[in-house]
Amino acid sequence: MTDLFSETDNLITKLDTHVPHWLKVREEPQFKTVESGGAGPEMLCLHGLFGALSNWDAIFPLFQQYTKPIALQFPLITYPRNDVKVKNLAAYTWYFAKKRKLDPVILCGNSMGGHVALRMYLADPSAVDCLILTGTSGLYEHSVDSLPIRPDQRFIREHMARVFYNQAFITDEAVNTIYDVIRDKRNVLNIINAARSAKKDYLLKYLKDIKVPTLLLWGDDDQVTTMDVAEQFHKNIPNSTLVTIKNCGHAPMIEHPEWFATEVKKFLQVNSRHFRK
Repeated sequence: MTDLFSETDNLITKLDTHVPHWLKVREEPQFKTVESGGAGPEMLCLHGLFGALSNWDAIFPLFQQYTKPIALQFPLITYPRNDVKVKNLAAYTWYFAKKRKLDPVILCGNSMGGHVALRMYLADPSAVDCLILTGTSGLYEHSVDSLPIRPDQRFIREHMARVFYNQAFITDEAVNTIYDVIRDKRNVLNIINAARSAKKDYLLKYLKDIKVPTLLLWGDDDQVTTMDVAEQFHKNIPNSTLVTIKNCGHAPMIEHPEWFATEVKKFLQVNSRHFRK
């Protein structure tokens, strides 16, 4: 354990961020995951700012046909405010991968989860096998850093209307799930802090250093990270492949899970070292 904490100290230096509380006190982070086996190598799935482990529910059975997917929940509302910034979440994710001996791991990230995956790679390229990014922040996104201190259900519906092309995904249950989290002012402040850190952490000049194979899966109708953002990632990440789908917004793994899983499988079979053993 001590050695892993020391390694994390070195990673924090590379990330150029403050030392998170759990590392200061040498207390191992608490991790919440969803995982239920599968066939093939592990793949770590990272959700976005308003995301949750349930974002991967529809696609997990498809992923399990060729990988062992693990959905990791970010501690966005349970950790101190400064510990939920993008770079600190990258350290949190890296620690989990090291603890579970997953490295080099396949990382699949949506929105801020993709941003965290990029930061983790940039801090320790040897820990990452390949990247699957969808609706990723780090260049530009319609940000919620101006989230009202007391957001209501109407605000949530308006935000979700930008996330999903198919408005059928905006259910009362989905709205209330988010509302139950952000009705607490402390939770709102944490989410604002995470959003501002993502907006501030502009990655363009670092993208040339992404050397692993990278799959960009994008909805043509993404209003949060538009197709211009996808094209910029594609242009600047050397070994990247961009695949898009019509009638789809910011979360393709939710709106089009079969398409998403098929594209991931094709990509991994060609590009992942785990599939070439």
